This record gives sequence, structure tokens and C-alpha cells, in this order.
Amino acid sequence: MNRIMVVGFCVAVSSFVKAQSLTKENVTGFWKLKEAGFYEGKKKVVKEFDNCRLMRNYAIREDGFAIYNYVEGKTGDCSPSEPRLSFWRIIENRIQFYVDDQNILEEVEVTLNNDKTITFSSYIPKKTKVNGDALAEKIVNTVHYDILEKQY
Repeated sequence: MNRIMVVGFCVAVSSFVKAQSLTKENVTGFWKLKEAGFYEGKKKVVKEFDNCRLMRNYAIREDGFAIYNYVEGKTGDCSPSEPRLSFWRIIENRIQFYVDDQNILEEVEVTLNNDKTITFSSYIPKKTKVNGDALAEKIVNTVHYDILEKQY
């Protein structure tokens, strides 16, 4: 009985996720990092970021270009990286940031949230096996997430 309920729940959730149709209109804009972390099993682990790291952002433009600004450091001593310019495209429930068809920089699953934020989660189509190194295997297969808030 429990298995039937779990399968039913999974079907309901997957149909809801698939019902979220990603369009150019609902992903373009300037998105600022609000929260980030990873999942350890089913538990969400939020990373503690100061204002410096919370300056990370994506500018997803209508013309097919995207700019990612990555900032490290501590408040008062922020170190921005060189902005990463790429193209972007929607593939099903994902955004793919790429340079050309052979060079995909990042691919993330996208969830549209009710509070006008979006969540980017690691896209891991197939679990990677690392023979003899359980820690490396765990790290490679960890799902990370970023919650981004639309600024404009």
C-alpha cells in the first residue's frame, strides 16, 4: 500500500513539474541569488552566504545571450570574477548555457516558484560511478540548487 502511495505521489509531482512550461518570457530578466545549497538525501542543506556571495547573478537576455556574474569573498572584500558570457536555450524543463553544441558550460533544471523566484538545480541525467571512491562518487552526484529572485 505504501509503495502505491509513493508511486502515486511521484506521478502527481512529475506531472506538476512537467505542467510548468518554461518559456522565454518567464526566464528572461536579471536574477539575483537569494539562497543556495544542496540536498543530502532528501534533506535540504542551505549554505550560509554573506552579502558578497549573494551578489551572484544571471542576466538572461531575450536575444539568446546570458551573463553570469560570480562573486567570492567576504563582506567588505568582495572579489568578482570575469563575467561569463554564453548563449542559452530551453530544453524541456532545463536551461542550457553553452558556447557551442560541443561546449555546454552549465545545464540546470528549472522550477518556477510561486513567490516569483526560480530554482536552478543540478542536472544529473545519469548517476556517475566512481570505482573505489565513495566520497568522490557522492560529491559528483550531489544535487546543488540556487534560488534566484527576479530583480527586473
